[in-house]
Amino acid sequence: MPQKLSKLEEKAIKLLLKYQDKGLLQSELWHKLGVTSREGSRIAIRLEKKGMVKRVKEFAKDRWTRRLVPLIRRVTIDPIKGAPCISCEQEHVCGSGGVVSPQTCPKLERWVLESYREHLERRSARKRRR
Repeated sequence: MPQKLSKLEEKAIKLLLKYQDKGLLQSELWHKLGVTSREGSRIAIRLEKKGMVKRVKEFAKDRWTRRLVPLIRRVTIDPIKGAPCISCEQEHVCGSGGVVSPQTCPKLERWVLESYREHLERRSARKRRR
């Protein structure tokens, strides 16, 4: 069952998702939220109890603090955009052991290979810009 979040907790999660991999120091989160350190600490503890963030002890700016790392991820449909399965006329008979299956579908295979090639091209272009 989804847990109810306060407005500040929602705002905190949205901020933390922008820094998904490395997280934010608690003090940075408080400043971005515009709350006191006491309120910021309470928000962090509540989010940790709800299993949404991990509080990691860290020595930063000459003192011990906590880094908040989100344990949840933003979900998008980007990875499956353009997949042929969504509009396939054989979708109703497709499945493991069916007349058509994802393992033997030439449309799906072509889409996967094209998507992977595009991914490699984008990655290569990013590396060239660096």
